[in-house]
Amino acid sequence: MFFRKILSPRWQAAARMLSWSDPLYKWRISKSLCPNCGGKYFLVMRPDPGMIRCLSCRANGTNLSLIPLIKKHRKSHPVREAWEMSTYGATLSFLRKHVDHVYESEYFEGKISGEIVDGILNQDVQETSFSDSSLDLITSNQVFEHVPDDIKGYAECFRVLRPGGALLFTVPLYGIPATEKLAEIRDGELIYFTKPEYHDSRAAGPESILTFWHHSLNDIAERVSSVGFDVTVEDVFIAPYQNPATKVVHAFKPISTVVPHLNCGQVA
Repeated sequence: MFFRKILSPRWQAAARMLSWSDPLYKWRISKSLCPNCGGKYFLVMRPDPGMIRCLSCRANGTNLSLIPLIKKHRKSHPVREAWEMSTYGATLSFLRKHVDHVYESEYFEGKISGEIVDGILNQDVQETSFSDSSLDLITSNQVFEHVPDDIKGYAECFRVLRPGGALLFTVPLYGIPATEKLAEIRDGELIYFTKPEYHDSRAAGPESILTFWHHSLNDIAERVSSVGFDVTVEDVFIAPYQNPATKVVHAFKPISTVVPHLNCGQVA
């Protein structure tokens, strides 16, 4: 309790993550090329991608996993304007170096999308301030499990992407038969279907962000494609010893699109 009082939310979350690592004698140094900074060595504190860090830029394997797919996408589709749904991390760092105009944002409950809050752009992925067909790329790491209506969020991303644009993201994916709803907001009231589950936040600290969904590996592509995207789920390995691969959802907006009729409150 004493350390939680003196540490910032960012360091509280970091300390909590460190507590999940393997015993020190199991840690490994792994040689591989960092897709963000070009560093050659990784610290493997546990084989899970979230516990693998580049020793040069200190990014973890989950955040780095989007970068190889960003590079792949840029080879065939120009990326002039991109939106990253956070204000930190390796994905954002890479985009800043390689994309002309990058929007970075956080979500502030009760604030309007497009509003600047304490110097930070607020965006609610369910209802953004971006114009139709105004972006070439959207990225996020571990966001959509915290979105009350995730399908409405995918539809909004589809709306604001230009044809040929892509949404690249990670979420925790479970081997359950279908995506499970853990909570919802109904008439302004928060309704829980299970014991409330919270994830850590670099901004707000440990166990500070409510989880609305357990997404299933078996239907995530179907859920995202229901709004019009062509979807694949791709395995990305960042360094030796990593297990399992990071599953990255690659949602492509076709050049010729027909927007489907949606019930944005649907649940698979």
